[in-house]
Amino acid sequence: MKLKPSFAMLGRPLCLVNALALSAAASATSPELVDMSLEDLLNVEITGAARKSQHLNDVAAAVFVISREDIERSGATSIPEALRLAPGVAVARLANNRWAVSVRGFNSRFSNKLLVLMDGRSIYSPIFSGVLWEDNDTLLEDIDRIEVIRGPGAAMWGSNAVNGVINIITRRARDTQGGLLVAAGGSDERGLAALRYGGESGDGHFRVWGKAFARDEAVTPDGSYANDYWRAGRLGFRGDWAMGDGHRLTLSGQVFSGVTGDTWRLPDLRSPSGLTLSDVRQEGKGLHLLGRDEWMLAGGSEMAVQAYVDSTEIEIAGVFKERRTTADVDFQQRMLIGDRHDLIWGLGYRYSRDAIDSGNVIAIRRESRGFSLTSAFIQDEITLVPSELRMMLGTRLEYNSFTGFEPMPNARLIWTPTVSQSLWGSVSRAVRTPSRAELDAQVDFSVLPAGAPGNPSPLPILTRNVPAEGDLRNETVLAYEIGYRQQFGPSLSVDIAAFQDEYDDLRATTLGGTRLVLARPPYLIQSVFPDNSARARTRGIEIAADWYPLPWWRIQPIYSYIDLHAWSKTGDPGSISTVNTLNASDPQHQMSLRSSMSFAERQTFDLWLRYVSRLGDHGSPLFVPAYTTLDLRYAWRPTRDLELSLVGQNLLDGQHPEAIPTLLPSQALEIQRGVYLKAKWQF
Repeated sequence: MKLKPSFAMLGRPLCLVNALALSAAASATSPELVDMSLEDLLNVEITGAARKSQHLNDVAAAVFVISREDIERSGATSIPEALRLAPGVAVARLANNRWAVSVRGFNSRFSNKLLVLMDGRSIYSPIFSGVLWEDNDTLLEDIDRIEVIRGPGAAMWGSNAVNGVINIITRRARDTQGGLLVAAGGSDERGLAALRYGGESGDGHFRVWGKAFARDEAVTPDGSYANDYWRAGRLGFRGDWAMGDGHRLTLSGQVFSGVTGDTWRLPDLRSPSGLTLSDVRQEGKGLHLLGRDEWMLAGGSEMAVQAYVDSTEIEIAGVFKERRTTADVDFQQRMLIGDRHDLIWGLGYRYSRDAIDSGNVIAIRRESRGFSLTSAFIQDEITLVPSELRMMLGTRLEYNSFTGFEPMPNARLIWTPTVSQSLWGSVSRAVRTPSRAELDAQVDFSVLPAGAPGNPSPLPILTRNVPAEGDLRNETVLAYEIGYRQQFGPSLSVDIAAFQDEYDDLRATTLGGTRLVLARPPYLIQSVFPDNSARARTRGIEIAADWYPLPWWRIQPIYSYIDLHAWSKTGDPGSISTVNTLNASDPQHQMSLRSSMSFAERQTFDLWLRYVSRLGDHGSPLFVPAYTTLDLRYAWRPTRDLELSLVGQNLLDGQHPEAIPTLLPSQALEIQRGVYLKAKWQF
């Protein structure tokens, strides 16, 4: 058995972080400004909320922008970890290679009510209705910003944008010229290396890059090492060109390959406990190619067409293998009509087809299935009072091959009495379509041994999820939101959003019949069918502030509160079990405090304190106690082109759990304290 690193092993690097920070503060006779001022941050363009460029104060939605500087100074080494910076986002690290990420409730490894885009390409997987974060990554230094839009975005982006949209936008090629070399290593981040080069090509610019890393294992509750290693590599490119007639062309692509480990609690009819721990290996690989053309017509109308092809393969040896190819094309036009109407409309089509090989735990009823999605949307931004009051009315109409036709309307109103103040409200409807697994998967969940509590029979009971006998309906939400944001002078801004959402036809289960299987040993099968027997209501508030007490010191406090209450419409034991899981899926309170200081002689020091309240109730199998974490980062630039940084993560305890896996039978793990060193050289 391997032992986890002790605090003594990590103490010296952490003391060095504090010593360097104090030394920098003592020598800061000429403090430098923090890289981005509050005015710069408020003027960042937002494109994901209304599919057009807007300043933050003009957006009638709950939006938070995570900048490239925020990601760098947080010390995050993955996109999910960077998403912790935003209010209203729950990020639970299940292992060193797996995360549960959600917005405004219903968190799980495959959170199915959150749409994630990377440069306009959806990375939402139809197989589980979620994002496989271990297979979706990029060079973090190439991210320009991450727009986190809380609340339904279905009127703009379609089904599955139920609780929010995360829009990951990479930098233009002209902003990444020259060379970049990144290297890092530490206790969990065993090794990371990345290389990028950008240059000019004709009337444009390009960049090519590569990235590879290896991450160590987390630990089990008893402190022994787990099987959640992670090794991956990817290559990518992007080019941006100015073409004739005002066209702007972007081409980008990636190819990746990675392997992760896991330990599953597999049902076992011969085991006295009803389960056996088994190590599994997941391999993922794929590629995508994306092209986008934007241009402006003589009358001032803006048009854009985007298309991409995505091919992926996921395999868990002996359990499951999926090969999927997706093609997507999207067109939109924006035009000004008179002095009062800013109209945007568009059309889209997506086709995705899979080929699935089943194993001994997960069996898919149809080995190959295609899915098509046709959509059209329109939104009109109407100026009611110039420079003060605007109303947005719009809807998206979709037809998909699983559940048919769905309308997704929304109405928004925003009042901006001054350039630094805005009050907005909205009413929206959104839907989530069934996943491929919900429609066609047969899964053996668990075995209840003979004589165990809940099983008075002399035979073990195998619980098996079987495909629904009838059609599954879309999950729906009707969402109400209100928000207020204001800039109080040049050094303080506050953003507040409140919401109440009503959900219906949520996915749950119904117990079916029990049948005897004469085998060795004989056993009973308890069938479970997916259905739409759950409802829920969520309400909450999110507060984010940005304060510059000094030109070289930035403080960002954030608080999020959510009350999620789900209930069964039928009272079936299977349905009640599902809603109990939903009610334990999210922390009610989350708080974050970030402090960023920029000192003389090119030195910076960052502190990040986070609190997450408990999950579930005491005694529940889903219970996770509340925890508090502290991350520290010290960075020094000995020259203009070289930066060295030392990062300590989760410093307040040796290890802690953040969530209990609920969908796949993964072993519950705990996250350790960690330290890593990083060097970044631009040439």
